[in-house]
Amino acid sequence: MDATATRSRPVDGKAIASSLLAVAAALTTTWWLLSAVLAIAAISVALASRRALKADPRLRGVALGLGGFLLATATLIFVVGPMLLASFVFLLAPPA
Repeated sequence: MDATATRSRPVDGKAIASSLLAVAAALTTTWWLLSAVLAIAAISVALASRRALKADPRLRGVALGLGGFLLATATLIFVVGPMLLASFVFLLAPPA
C-alpha cells in the first residue's frame, strides 16, 4: 500500500476558525454587539474557507465551514436581529 494513500488530508484552518467564531458568537448572545461582531467575522471566514476549499481539492472542512456559516447566520437572525430592531424602534420613538 502506498504511504500517501493512508495519510489523511489536512483540514482547512479557516473552516475551523469559522466554526469556533460561530460557537463563540452563539455563546455570547448576552452581549449582542460582541455576538454580532463574532458572527460577522465567522461568516466572512466561512466564505474565505469556501473559496480556499474550491481552490485546493486536497483540503477537507466543507462541513465545518458550512456549519460555522449557518450557526453565525442563525445567531445574527434570531439573536442580534431583534436587538437591532428594538434599538432602531427606540431611536424612532423614544419613551416620553
